[in-house]
Amino acid sequence: MTDRIKRMQAALKVDKFPFCAEKAKLVIESWKKHEGLPAILSRAHATADYLDHRTIYVDEDELIVGNVASKPMGLEASCWGPFWDDDDLDSILEGNYTISDEDRKTLRSLDSFWDGQDRQMYEWQGRFYDDERMWPFIRSGILCPPWTSKVKGRGSGGAGFGWGLGIGLSFFVPDYGKIVTEGIHKTLDEAKEELRQIRYVDDDSFDKAMYLQAVVIALEAMVRMYHRYGDACLEAAARCAEPKRRAELEQMADTCHWIAEKPSRGFRDAIQNFWFYWMMITHGTVPGGRFDQYMYPFYQKDIASGALTDDDVVELIECLRIKIMQFNFVSGNAKQRDKWAGMARWHNFVIGGVDKDGNDASNELSYLILRAADEVRTPQFTITLRVHDKTPEKLMQKALELVKTGLGMPAFVSDKSYIQGLVDQGVPLEEARDYALAGCLDLNLPGKSRINALGMFIVPKVLDITMHNGIMRETGERIGPETGEMRDFKSYEDFEAAFKKQLYYFMGMYNEEHNILIRVTRAVNCDVVHSAFAYDGIKCGKDIMDRKMPYENASLLNPVGMISVANSLAAVKKLVFQDQVCTMEELFQAIEADWEGHEELHKRCVAAPKFGNGDDLVDDIAADLYRFWANSCNTFTTVYGVPPRPTGISITAHAPGGSYTCATPDGRHAGDTLPDGVASPAQGTDRKGPTVSLCSAMKINQDPFNAMLLNMKLHPTALGSEDDIHKLGALIRTYLTNGGKHIQFNVVDNETLHKAQEKPQDYRDLVVRVAGYSTYFTLLTKAVQDEIIARTENRLS
Repeated sequence: MTDRIKRMQAALKVDKFPFCAEKAKLVIESWKKHEGLPAILSRAHATADYLDHRTIYVDEDELIVGNVASKPMGLEASCWGPFWDDDDLDSILEGNYTISDEDRKTLRSLDSFWDGQDRQMYEWQGRFYDDERMWPFIRSGILCPPWTSKVKGRGSGGAGFGWGLGIGLSFFVPDYGKIVTEGIHKTLDEAKEELRQIRYVDDDSFDKAMYLQAVVIALEAMVRMYHRYGDACLEAAARCAEPKRRAELEQMADTCHWIAEKPSRGFRDAIQNFWFYWMMITHGTVPGGRFDQYMYPFYQKDIASGALTDDDVVELIECLRIKIMQFNFVSGNAKQRDKWAGMARWHNFVIGGVDKDGNDASNELSYLILRAADEVRTPQFTITLRVHDKTPEKLMQKALELVKTGLGMPAFVSDKSYIQGLVDQGVPLEEARDYALAGCLDLNLPGKSRINALGMFIVPKVLDITMHNGIMRETGERIGPETGEMRDFKSYEDFEAAFKKQLYYFMGMYNEEHNILIRVTRAVNCDVVHSAFAYDGIKCGKDIMDRKMPYENASLLNPVGMISVANSLAAVKKLVFQDQVCTMEELFQAIEADWEGHEELHKRCVAAPKFGNGDDLVDDIAADLYRFWANSCNTFTTVYGVPPRPTGISITAHAPGGSYTCATPDGRHAGDTLPDGVASPAQGTDRKGPTVSLCSAMKINQDPFNAMLLNMKLHPTALGSEDDIHKLGALIRTYLTNGGKHIQFNVVDNETLHKAQEKPQDYRDLVVRVAGYSTYFTLLTKAVQDEIIARTENRLS
């Protein structure tokens, strides 16, 4: 690590992150000025007005220019609705954030733009939530977190958004290869030419013209901003007395001015091009795509010419890691923030995998990305290694050496499963091989797909409602169909069928909620900066949310806590109907009492078969439930005329989702955190080692799922030798080539985690893997910290 990088990394450590009002103020002023225009045009003008007037500066030491916010380490307030109310804001400020009196006053003055004006997404969505059916579902908590108001949804307020206006909380992997190779000006020129060719002979031509006009407005502003940064670098160079730094600034200026008009010439141009566009589309989760693939030609060129060395390239990648760490995000009410605990972000950069011909695609850059993460051990950007049967052993070992550090990355995903899942949905094999990941590990084709509606569906909450015959126990209202009282079920099959009936019913409403969200996003959050760089983004003349994509996965149905239900159904089957230890009525009374006074039965439920131990009774139930989920998805229809896709991620929704779910037959207490991940065993219940645990997961058909997350915690001694690393590599290969889709590791001991809870100030740099992301352990909520501690500490034998 160079001294420059040491200084830049040290500057990331701040006690408080400042909220900033500049973007919200400039955008709302622009919207007021252009209020009569259609949304596509008014939003393009607002983007341009912000880019033209935003504060820009050049940080000391940096080689990639482009400040995230108007203040160092700042978070620009969102342009999606009013700021947090004073009580909520004050509670947030007790944590890691701060705000100046001036910015607070400014943001309060902007609230009137939103209040009662029907401009917020939540307000639009709320109009479709009828009191009889949809509204009880939305506020039940089956979707985490529950809404409390048709106007405020999951809570107004947010901060930490990039330079553009975005398409809501969507997952989009751009075709970065096109952006860094062609530059943005080529797309701008194509938009101007397409606009010149329009003839107003049908209805669509008018919409297309407005779209293209908006593209020109926004992209011309991007060009101007690139030049502004070039000028800022020249001004900094003129003030700089140190010759080496002055030369760097002059080179950075040349890069900015060049890429504003022309394609990238080399690696420096390409990585600057990447950063500028990444900041234009970023919010809480923006991926980096297959970074080692589209950047590799520039690497090869500069290495061959002597323009750069490997050390130079690593330093630039480390600069990018630090730039991305300057971007932070927080949004929504307390429950929503708990769902994204630890300032969760998912900036997923993919390395390795196969090329379009099926050959290994790893290269020198794959290794340098791992080296940069080893030297700059920040939680972001996260790295995922695509694994196939010919992944080089050297790359696997380098990846596991990084895992051994405890950084929680890279994660490992299966080319076999991801590619097969795409091919099964009709994607040509060559295109399927080019997949990348957005969010935690959600499947996307660069430029050819985007995810908008995902959500966290708390499956044990449906079990809660099933056990209460369709009644919401907290309110006493009926929100699900009548499927029978617990005491009346005479067979396990009847109870399982009742649960599946409730599950299917609520999945149907989940699908409707997603369709509402997509349709509202289309109306409220159209964005040409995303859309222009999507596949055929100029020729089609449509916003990215107003078109069916080549791989259509805008809507994903995502179960959280399914393993808790599998364990619960196994307990019912084993204890009530096989061993006849208790009746359904006795089990129900114990659950209602949260096991108090029923301690012996509780012990038996805790000891009942648990997923992850190779027990067919419970493993088969888990496999069947996931099969039911995937098959049910195929019976629903999205607004794009195709079924929603099944997926499986949890973020940290298993903590707030568990907090309002009753006790369950697996022995879990009311309010306890649910199992993490999707294919992970419940915390501390896998007792036969990692191989057996993975064998249980392999019984699930994971191919149909857009993602399926599996966490595993290893004690540091498990990777004490080179032989241990080889063993883990072999285990990963076996899992990912025999049905597994994803696996990631925490390498940390509980003693360290307990110490970090006791003295967080001494463990600010302790990184852990939570779900599909890493973060600093001390930033997590107590519930999520405890959940990570409760995970089984595995050792390799």
